Amino acid sequence: MRQSRLWLKAALIILMFLWGLVATGLLWPFLELVLGRKAGFFQEAIRSHWCAMVCRILNVEVETIGTPSHETRLWVANHISWLDIIALGARHPLLFVAKEEVADWPVMGYLARRLGTLFVRRGDAEQTGSIAEKMAWQLRQGRQIMLFPEGTTTTGERVLRFHAKLFQPAQLAQVQVQAIGIEYRGEAKTFAPFIGEDNFLTHLLQILDRDRVRLRVHYCQPLPPGMHRDILAQTTRKQVVTALSSKPEADEGKVASVTRLQFQSH
Repeated sequence: MRQSRLWLKAALIILMFLWGLVATGLLWPFLELVLGRKAGFFQEAIRSHWCAMVCRILNVEVETIGTPSHETRLWVANHISWLDIIALGARHPLLFVAKEEVADWPVMGYLARRLGTLFVRRGDAEQTGSIAEKMAWQLRQGRQIMLFPEGTTTTGERVLRFHAKLFQPAQLAQVQVQAIGIEYRGEAKTFAPFIGEDNFLTHLLQILDRDRVRLRVHYCQPLPPGMHRDILAQTTRKQVVTALSSKPEADEGKVASVTRLQFQSH
């Protein structure tokens, strides 16, 4: 029974990846040709739906604490797994900023490139500056951008330093910034992290073999436009650390600010 369910989930994921390839390779250009700039609305809807369907197949259970602000343009979060991107992408029409290595991942790398992901080359100040200018332009156009200012993934046991230079676009574009704290719950703490030299396909199979993935997302207090990038980096990191160190029972008491979203596979 378990083996058959694993094969079913694997088949569904393959179909979703194939659909993603078709959507970004054929449907994307068609929409741009026919609708021009208006194609963005439909592209974002397709992207969010794709992420939500992947969550359903993997049975990702997302619990949210706090409230996302509609005024936020730059979102920042600690980074644990590629699942972070899928879960957040299902909730918000986001343009992601990722490390350059992601572009080389099988399938996911291609999809990321086609979806407009901005790739940062670590240690390359000139390239980082160029990406910052592109981000600032996108922010001024009203786009929502998601970045992981630690610059890498971790096991989730600690939050690394947030690199201030990555906040330069928010300072340039004068936009609101909101931090998100991400933590995996239960058994997912051990199998969800994707770090170091982990192989994407191997990790995906491990996720498929699990009954569910429990994830908690903390929305921190938004920060107003106009703050210096150093202050933004320090403040958002403190917010994330505080959110992740809060006691679960205390969070459960905030009934008004807690919602749960379950994407269940059948």
